[in-house]
Amino acid sequence: MNILLVEDNPTQSKLTSTILQRRGFEVDSAETLAEALKKLAHPIFDAILLDLSLPDSEGMETFKRVHAITDIPVIVLSAQDDKDLALQAVRQGAQDYLIKGMLSTDSLIRCLQYSVERNRVENELRRGQERLRIIMDNSYDAFLSMNSEWEITGWNAQAQQTFGWTDKEAIGQSLNLIFPTHLKKQSLGSIEQQFLNNSTRNARTTRELLAIHKDGHDFPVEIGFFRIDDEPKPSYCAFLRDITKRIEYQEELENLVQERTKSLTQKNEELRQFAKIASHDLQEPLKAVQGFVQLLEETANGNFDKDQKEFLGFIQDGTMRMQQLIKSVLIHSQIGNNGSENYTTDCNLVVEEVMADLAVSIKDTNTQFEVDWLPHINVEHSQMLQLFENLASNAIKYRSSKVPLIHFSAEESGDMWLFSVRDNGIGIDPEYKEKIFDMFSRLHGKTKYPGTGMGLAICKRIVTSHGGNIWVESKLGEGCIFLFTLPAVSAKTNAGAEK
Repeated sequence: MNILLVEDNPTQSKLTSTILQRRGFEVDSAETLAEALKKLAHPIFDAILLDLSLPDSEGMETFKRVHAITDIPVIVLSAQDDKDLALQAVRQGAQDYLIKGMLSTDSLIRCLQYSVERNRVENELRRGQERLRIIMDNSYDAFLSMNSEWEITGWNAQAQQTFGWTDKEAIGQSLNLIFPTHLKKQSLGSIEQQFLNNSTRNARTTRELLAIHKDGHDFPVEIGFFRIDDEPKPSYCAFLRDITKRIEYQEELENLVQERTKSLTQKNEELRQFAKIASHDLQEPLKAVQGFVQLLEETANGNFDKDQKEFLGFIQDGTMRMQQLIKSVLIHSQIGNNGSENYTTDCNLVVEEVMADLAVSIKDTNTQFEVDWLPHINVEHSQMLQLFENLASNAIKYRSSKVPLIHFSAEESGDMWLFSVRDNGIGIDPEYKEKIFDMFSRLHGKTKYPGTGMGLAICKRIVTSHGGNIWVESKLGEGCIFLFTLPAVSAKTNAGAEK
């Protein structure tokens, strides 16, 4: 630690220097104020021991001139036991006032060490406050600080830009300054109550409130408050941001979503109507073809050769398949989540109905069913019947040489149910696990496995229209597990009968 000793008495200077050097201090000395000021031009010292009586300066003038050019801690070491002078020196910035001849070596050392450490802490605090001030003044958010009475004690440049008041106008005012007149009591009261209800140390709260500008216009702000638990009373800080543009953007976005939703709803309805009309119009020529084939058979009285009979069979088969395709497309187009939250469907009853509908196929193939307990869900009954029946009939159709076994199960997953339909059929190559859900997708020839290729596409449409997902896990020769999620019965659902 380097000490500058300013002392005009050579004997006193030598004595003090020796004491300090024995304790490990580095000591430089000056006998006049001019010499001291010259040495202070190079700030290498940690503290100054200053005698107020010098040949070229006397009393407090000596201290003032030294203190004016440096922030190094100054300790007055004087022969004058003058309480008024001591008090004046300390008030004007001296770290301490020591009296020669009445001071022990240990007291002098402690005073120097304390003064240097205190000065270091004060400098760090000043630098920290300066850094904080720079950060606050350059913040994109308005920053306010308040005392325990909610009086404004800090107001950065962004606060001035946001609210219009300068720091001189705002500091000392109540926080109510930034709230509209009709909301002053309500706004500040709600903030105070929030902190009264929160005993957590350095509690925080964030809210959106209406603020007012100096010119009188009000605007929405997002405010984040936090309490600093100082003793004996807390203080508060707040970061505020004008959210006018954000709210305008949200409103525009909501309006845009509503417009697009309305447009999509209208287009979907138009598509459903088109599909319905188109399917009706397409059925008519098919019925005509079937009718003329039937008339041809009746008028020919069976006088057809082998090729002619085969050709008529192709015509009948083609028209029947086209009718099935049209029917499947119509079903696919009409599936939608039309207020499904108002439905409660018992999936156990649906599986029983599926088994009744497929009774002939089940008997012919000796198909076995394993059905775990299944939940009630928010999906309309007919759609669940379509979904389960498509999956079950596929499991029977694509059976292996084993006796077909179909297992239904479900497990809860948040506000959804995860269903599983497992079979022991021929399985699917993982390469095609996504393709099978496409419309008209077929992995096998229609002669070996008849169908329209719409069954799984309809299943996917039912599931996704209710916010769920459907996928398959399978390997060739190892059967399939179809997994899908559907919404659980919500609290809003009318408990009771299945619709």
